[in-house]
Amino acid sequence: MLLADMEAKNGRRVDVEKVVRMALLHDLAEALTFDISKSYLEYLGRRGEAIKREVEQASWNHIIGSLGNESIRMMYADLLSEFNDENTTESQIVRAADKLDILFQVIAYHRKGYPKRMLSDLWITTNRDLTRFKLPSVTSLRKIAGQLYKAV
Repeated sequence: MLLADMEAKNGRRVDVEKVVRMALLHDLAEALTFDISKSYLEYLGRRGEAIKREVEQASWNHIIGSLGNESIRMMYADLLSEFNDENTTESQIVRAADKLDILFQVIAYHRKGYPKRMLSDLWITTNRDLTRFKLPSVTSLRKIAGQLYKAV
């Protein structure tokens, strides 16, 4: 919601309810599959990304399929499609928030004593991936994360 509110303050039209719904559904799916990091999947090569998509899709299908009401099921299926396509401000906010969370987790691990070199690849790839989001809120929070990372 922070990113959505920041974008709204910048004059961008944001459907905050959609952001919240999408984020909660994304996290609900991860509750079934855990947060499958791309770092883990590197060891599987190109198959890794396909496996991640398949597992995430199966968890979404399970959640959506268990909904009794057809109109609600369709609404959430549409949210899933929008999230995956990343063509809307709302879906980009949710995707970027998920990635920013990783940056702040890395900082927290460093503060707990984990050496930077242990998580530097995760920091670098996540930070690089965030550059594709052209949202001022993401740029601002990446900058804050970078300052905190350097200070640890």
